[in-house]
Amino acid sequence: MLIERVRLRGVLDSRAHPTVEADLQLAGQEGHGRGSCPVAIAPGRRERRRGLRTGALGAELDQGATARLVHSALHGRRVSGQREFDAVLRALDDEHALGADVTLALSLAFARAAALHGRLHLLDWLVGQNGSPPRQVPRLLVNAFSGGIHARGAAASFQQIMTIPLGESLAEDIRTALSVHSGLEEALGDARLSASSGFLVGGRSTSEQLALLAAVLERRGLRGGVGLGVDVAAEHLAVDGGYRFEGGVHDSAGFGALLLRLAGDHGLSYVEDPFDPADTDAWHTFTPRLGAIGARVVGDDLFASDARRVEAGPAHAVLLKPSQAGTVSATLDAASAAASAGLRTVVSHRSGETEDTSICDLAVAVGADHIKIGGPRRGDRIAKYNRFLRLLESPLLAGLPRPPVHPEENQHVPCQ
Repeated sequence: MLIERVRLRGVLDSRAHPTVEADLQLAGQEGHGRGSCPVAIAPGRRERRRGLRTGALGAELDQGATARLVHSALHGRRVSGQREFDAVLRALDDEHALGADVTLALSLAFARAAALHGRLHLLDWLVGQNGSPPRQVPRLLVNAFSGGIHARGAAASFQQIMTIPLGESLAEDIRTALSVHSGLEEALGDARLSASSGFLVGGRSTSEQLALLAAVLERRGLRGGVGLGVDVAAEHLAVDGGYRFEGGVHDSAGFGALLLRLAGDHGLSYVEDPFDPADTDAWHTFTPRLGAIGARVVGDDLFASDARRVEAGPAHAVLLKPSQAGTVSATLDAASAAASAGLRTVVSHRSGETEDTSICDLAVAVGADHIKIGGPRRGDRIAKYNRFLRLLESPLLAGLPRPPVHPEENQHVPCQ
C-alpha cells in the first residue's frame, strides 16, 4: 500500500478543547481514511502522553513542525499493512515524541483507508488484524453519575457510577440506557451533565447516589435487569498514607474494606481501578475477595492498555483505551495479552471525546465484555450508540451471544 497523502488538522473534543484529526489517502484510491484522538481530563501516569498542546485548529496544525515531520516520514512510503504502518508511527514517536494523540489519529486514518482500499468495512479490517472472528456483542457500561476529577476541587469521590443493562440484545440495552437516563433527569431536575454525560450531583454521598439510582430503576421497572458498577479512579484519590474519600483518608486495607462494603450493600458487579497502580499488594488482596461476591475488578491505570504490563492476578479484566496504547496494533496487542492471561476486556472512551466511533468496531473485533461510551446524551456519545445500531446489521454479528451476566469464574454469592 502506497501512502499518497497525509493531512493533520486541529478539531475540538467534547469539552471544546483542541485535539488531532488525521486524513490519509492511499494511491489509486478515491476518498480517504479519517481518524481522531479523544483527550483525557487527567491522563494516568503510566500511559503514553499527548504530543501536541499548541491549540492549533483546522489547517493550522498541518503547517507546524510535527506535521512536516509526519509528511516527510509517510508521504510516498509503501507499507504492507496496519502493523508495519503502526511500527513506523511508534518509531517516530519514540524518536521525536509525536504523542499518542498524533499516532492514534494517523493509525485510525490508515485503518479506514486500508479498509476502503480492500472494499471492507472498518469492522472487517479490524477483525482481520485481530486474527480471529468476533465471539460476542459487548454489554454497555452507561455513565450515570460523574465525580472525582470531574467535580470541582481535589478528587474525593468515585469518578463514575455506571449502569450495566442486562438485556438479551444490544438494541434492548440501548432502550434501557435511555430509560434510566430519562428517569435520572426527572429525579434530579436541573443537575448538570458532565462532558462524559454523567450527572454532577453535589451534596450526595456515593451511597446516596447508588440508592437514588436503585430507586429510579425500581420506578422504571428495571430492577434486576440492570447491574451497577463504579470507576474508583484511585490514582487520583491517592495521598500520602492512603486514599482520600468523602471527607476522610483511608489506608489501603481500610479503603478495600469500604469498597467491599459498598459492593455488598448496593450489589456492585463492576469495580474499576480500586487502588493506585503502585499499591500492588492491595490489588492482589482485594481482587479475589471482590470476585467471591460476584463482582469483577477491572484495571485501567494499572495496565494503561500496554501489553507489556498486562498480567493475571491483580484484576479480572483489562480496560482498553486506544489513546493510551497509541495505535490500533498496540491496542490489539493489549487485548491479545489479556486473552492470553485469561482476563476479560473492556473498551473505553475518554472524557474529551470526538465523533470518531472506531471504539465500537474495536470492541466487537476483540470480543470485549463491555464498552464504556458515556451516557446517551451529547452528539459525540450518541454517534457511538448509533454506530452500534448500524453494526448490528453486519453479518459478522449475526447470532453472536451476549457476555454472561454472571461469568463462570465470578458467580454471584449474596452478601451476608
